[in-house]
Amino acid sequence: MRILYAALGYKPAYKIGGPVVSVSSTAECLVKKGHEVVVFTSNSNLTEDLDVPTDQPVDVNGVQVWYFKREEYIKRLFSYIPYLSQSVGFLYSPKMRGELERIMPSFDLVHTQCPFVYPTYACANAAFRFGKPLFYQQRGLFGTNHLKRRALKKRLYILLVEGRILHRATTLIALTKEELHAYKALGFDAPCKIVPNGVDVTRYRQHPESSADEKLGIPAGARVILFMGRLNSTKGADILVEAFIDTQKRHPDTVLVIAGPDESNIAESLRSTAIRAGIGPKVLFPGMITGDTKLDLLARADLFCSPSHAEGFSMAILEALASATPVLITPSCNFPEVEAAGAGKVVAEDSKSLAQSLCEMLDMGDSLRTMGDAARNFVARDYTWDCITDQLLEVYEEGIQRHHRIAQTSPLG
Repeated sequence: MRILYAALGYKPAYKIGGPVVSVSSTAECLVKKGHEVVVFTSNSNLTEDLDVPTDQPVDVNGVQVWYFKREEYIKRLFSYIPYLSQSVGFLYSPKMRGELERIMPSFDLVHTQCPFVYPTYACANAAFRFGKPLFYQQRGLFGTNHLKRRALKKRLYILLVEGRILHRATTLIALTKEELHAYKALGFDAPCKIVPNGVDVTRYRQHPESSADEKLGIPAGARVILFMGRLNSTKGADILVEAFIDTQKRHPDTVLVIAGPDESNIAESLRSTAIRAGIGPKVLFPGMITGDTKLDLLARADLFCSPSHAEGFSMAILEALASATPVLITPSCNFPEVEAAGAGKVVAEDSKSLAQSLCEMLDMGDSLRTMGDAARNFVARDYTWDCITDQLLEVYEEGIQRHHRIAQTSPLG
């Protein structure tokens, strides 16, 4: 098959977060299975532009990627408004439509990866013009907590623009049951299939290969609680710091590492909270980490914690599990299977519950390492990219066949 992906960003745009990892991993796995994948995306890396060739094809690990130069007129005009300056923006790319008109006839399907951005708008409408099946994915952005942020703008855009795309989509793709319900809650009832994210377990280490402690300033012998993700209001880093203050009273040998880009400029506030509580040196902010340092830190951590208020299907959680690190997550992470697999715990989204569970897990001793082994076995069995892309290919085949049947029976077919 020849597949067109529409994405808000593509690697190395890792500041955007999990979707960049999951979309690129899916594309590369499909290429390995003999399919051709072309990605239309922007040159955005959240608050900066990537240093990549624009408006032309670039080979990225076998995937043909077009990084179109974005023009953010509204963001530039109103750069003094915080929620606009911190947003990924609309990602309008003037040269994208012309290339779509030229290239669209050669594709078997189009798969859009996120709402509210120009690549989805342009590629979806091109698919409709050329009669191509459209597979639409929201990646957590229609969840209740996500829609509360910039609510008026999002609701208007769904009403006037995005809703028309959703109603005409061949298949809606959800990462979780919660995303399926979110589509229905907004009134979209096209056929919907659940295909979660995956992880390449072989890339992740069960033991650090170098001293992450020395690089990141972790005290020798300390036990590490790790948060890894973008710092914004939905990720729950604030309640984790509050919970860690109480955890320190029972486990003074622990440190909390909060790793990730400071998307909403909240790191200083979190640091001040820790300093006022007298545990400033125990809360570390290394910023965004990548490469071997990231792999070593994931393996070094005794416990990974994601107290998120809104998730699609977190790549960071999958990466921790693949590193044999048990996880403590909230219901909004939409991954209750980790508890059933003995790979971690799910706890309410408040600092008191979080602190209690952190202490309980730290008290487990050798059983915590056993939980980590179960975590790695769990994702190696059920969440490899090879397994996930096989599921996705089945969804594509079913949708393409249904699309062609409908086209043949249509009065215009």
